Amino acid sequence: MFGLPIFRKSTLSIDCDACGTRFEPSTGGVCTRCQRILCFTHLHGSWVRRAAAELGAPPVCVSCRAGGQAATDRR
Repeated sequence: MFGLPIFRKSTLSIDCDACGTRFEPSTGGVCTRCQRILCFTHLHGSWVRRAAAELGAPPVCVSCRAGGQAATDRR
């Protein structure tokens, strides 16, 4: 029972829609406005914003918060 790995790193990785880098799904997420899958840097931008998202704020990406890309402007 003690040899059972409960908290393992994910073996899955996803490409960020903004920069193309691969990341673990637990570190990034999906923007609620533009519906893009983004890494931590492009989704939250800072640990303060991530903490707010963890406490219930909607995860809105950096470009949507800056008034940039809308859902129809996706590549």
